This record gives sequence, C-alpha cells and structure tokens, in this order.
Amino acid sequence: MRYDSDKKCLKCYQYNDYLFYCEDCGGTFCNGCIVSEKTDCTYCNDCAHISIGNKCEMCGKLNHLTAEKTLKRCPMCSSSKIKDSKRKIDGLTEEFSSNVRLLSTGIDTIKSFAEKYSDIVTSAKHIRRERFGLYPNIENNLLRIQDLFYEIIQRASEILDKVSQHIYQDARTLIFNQDISVSKLRGIDKTLKIIKTHALSYSNILSDYLSDPLNELEDIEKKVKELEVYSELFDNVVEKFEPELYELKIAAIPNIKLTLPSDRFRKTGTLFITNKKMYFLPKSRLIKKAKSIPISMIKDVETKRNIFTGNQLIINMSGKNQVKIKCPDTIITKLKFIFGILFNENENYIVTDPYMMENYRATLNYAHLKDKIDKRIKDLKEIPFSPSNYQLKERPIEPRRIVESEEVINLKIELKAAKDTLRELTKAFNDRSITPEIYFSKRERTTQKIFMIEKQLQEVQKASLDFGFTDLIRYYSEKYPERHPTR
Repeated sequence: MRYDSDKKCLKCYQYNDYLFYCEDCGGTFCNGCIVSEKTDCTYCNDCAHISIGNKCEMCGKLNHLTAEKTLKRCPMCSSSKIKDSKRKIDGLTEEFSSNVRLLSTGIDTIKSFAEKYSDIVTSAKHIRRERFGLYPNIENNLLRIQDLFYEIIQRASEILDKVSQHIYQDARTLIFNQDISVSKLRGIDKTLKIIKTHALSYSNILSDYLSDPLNELEDIEKKVKELEVYSELFDNVVEKFEPELYELKIAAIPNIKLTLPSDRFRKTGTLFITNKKMYFLPKSRLIKKAKSIPISMIKDVETKRNIFTGNQLIINMSGKNQVKIKCPDTIITKLKFIFGILFNENENYIVTDPYMMENYRATLNYAHLKDKIDKRIKDLKEIPFSPSNYQLKERPIEPRRIVESEEVINLKIELKAAKDTLRELTKAFNDRSITPEIYFSKRERTTQKIFMIEKQLQEVQKASLDFGFTDLIRYYSEKYPERHPTR
C-alpha cells in the first residue's frame, strides 16, 4: 500500500500518514481530532466479547458482568463506526466479496420455505393414511402453493439477472489489483454500500414474494397439527374401540361433559367423531367400550345458554332424545361446525379420497436457481481484478456485421422450434396434462434432435465463415492486444 499526498485530516486540515476513517460520513481524521470516550459496557463469558448494553453483540446472550471500553467517535457526525484507514483498505477485497455473497441469502429464504413445505406434506400424508377426512382443502392448497413456488423461482431468476447487472456496473468502477489511496476510499466505500444494498434487496424481494404462500403454509400447518392431536387421541384408545374401515375420522374432543339419552347423570370423557358415527368413551376404568350414535339419527344441533351453568350444546335426535354436551364455548363452536358439515355431507369439507396425497411430491426443486446464483457470485467477485481497459477513452467500435447463409438461418429456425417443443413438453408434464411415459419418451427424442441440429449448425458455421473488414479488425485486436492501436 502506498500513501498519497492527499492524506489530510478533514477537521484540522493537517497531513498525516496515520488516519482514521468514518464509515458513516466518509471522513478521514487524525488521532488528535478523533474523539475518544469511555463507555460502560458488559462482558460475555462465552465469547469473551465486550458489548454496549446488556446483550452480547456476538451470541445474543444477556450479560451481567460490567466492563469499560474506550470508544472512538467521529468529530463530525459522532458515529462510532471508526476504522483505521490502512485496515479499511486492506479489508476492501473481503468486504466486497462478502457483500456480493449476500445474494445467496435469497436462497436461504427459499430453502427454509421448501423445508417447511416438505415437512407439512409429509405430515399431511401420514394424517391421510390414518383416514382423517377433515379439511380437504389441504391437498388443493398445497398443490397451488407448489405451482406458485415454481412461478416465484422463475421470477427470481429473471430478477437475479437485473440485480447482477446493477452490481456489475458498480463493480466495474472498483480496481483491487493495484494500490488504493486514502483519497479514493470514500468513493470505494460508497460503491460497496450500493452493492450491498442491491444484494440485500434481492433477498428482500424473494421474502416478499414468499410471504403470502408462507402465510397459507402456516395455516395448513395449524390444521395438520390439529389433526395430529386428534390422531393421538384415537391411538390412545385403540384397545377399547376402533372405527370401522369404511369410516373416515373427523375429530376427537377430550375432557367434555356429556349426557346420553340412556344416562341419568353427566359423564366426563372423550368424544370421537367420524363421518358415520359419534363415539363417547367415559373416563372410567369400569367402562371399556365406547357408546356410539349414528350420525343419521341426529336431526339438528342447537346451543342452550344458561347464566348459572354455562352454555350447552344440545344434539336433537329421533324419538325426542337428546345428547347434552357441556364444554367451553370454543369447543361448542367447533362441534357445531363439524356437525353442520356432516348433516349436509358437504364434499368441500370432507375428503372423498384419503389417498389422493400419495402422488404429491414432498420436495420443491430450486437447484437451478441455486447454481445460477453461485455462478453469478463467482463471476462478480472477479470483476475488480480484471484488466482495467475500461478506464481508457475508447473510440466506438463498429457493430459486428453478421453474415449468415440460408442453410444456417434454416438450422437456427429448426433448432428454436425443437427447443420450444421441449419447453412445452415440460410445461405439459408439470401441469399433469400428459403421463410420465409419454413425457420421457418424447423428451428423449426431442433432446436427441436438438443435439443433432446443434452439431450440424456448428459444422455449417465453421464451413461458411464470412469475415468483413470490421470482423478482421476485431479478430486481430483480440488475438494481438499489444498491437492494437490506442483508441
């Protein structure tokens, strides 16, 4: 590193070889002008870090040991983000690389969403195997979220190209393969902040795109967890009763007080509901068999309000018989909803095919976007170390004249048509419009056709090279850059 003659303090205007740099205002200050003050801090025993406040800045643990630390502040903006100018310059390469790597935080958001989706699909499949028929919209919503996810991945790929272009334009102004003077530090630091903003914006955009699907996924997760609680209650009493194979399990409500028509007193137990019957198993070691009531015998359900005894759910049955249920209001509302579904036999609320989810894929594929982001990061990190030819004032180069034979043009049209066919074929397979057998058979033939056309096109292009004057200039300037005239 070399020190330039423009190294002066912005407060006292004295030249100094040792300067501090403020990351907020971009000023450089000497040791005499920088503000030093002692601040009460706390010490973390785990990571041995001194932090301002009671919370560790490294691990987030609450600290109880007090400590004292001397902080440097900017004399112009009072910021505490003060760094030694030499260390700042030495760390510019790593800072640039870390800012570009922030593009990968978008993949972390997508990965978290995909893992959550996979867990929910796996749990939902297990619930359906247990023959639970409630909430049939789980399947449709998961399928819709899957299609929306792949639309977001496609959109994210397009946005990545735009963000990378912005970062590329800013990174071209950086030169890390030569000495950096302190006078250029402020401009470089500003450029690095802009690059960081672009990279973080990409991650924020993906988070916004996934916010609505994530909320829907969380709603599905609540329903699946509710069914898992019901499933556990059914499993706990499997020795005492088991619904018939033709019955779909709907719900299980524990700790309710119920009075059956044949009973004189109220009993506490668990209520099990299927699409065909209602079972009640009292909390008694003497009673080892659940009492059942067919759903077809229930006429209607009503709520009876009482100031002294609380609300009750009255189930009116044929023959003027009644089943009285005493439970919290939230459970009463839930039971009225369930019985209303069973009375109407509404297919929108009861699953007709509990094995429909077996064909659902539990994984979301985003490998193509991940590879693309990794490649963009790798390419962008190399820009500040590329030859700085762009600094020279170049005269405009005449656009390259493309001369193609009729055979080349026809082959390109044929190649584009084959690629369009492959794209439509993949889309039809993803939309489940064609069977896997047809898809893989046609894909193999189309892929072979594309390969043969590309090979034939390369041979024809090599055989029909037509160089113009501009092409020759470009060819020799690229082959012999040292002979190329200064433009």
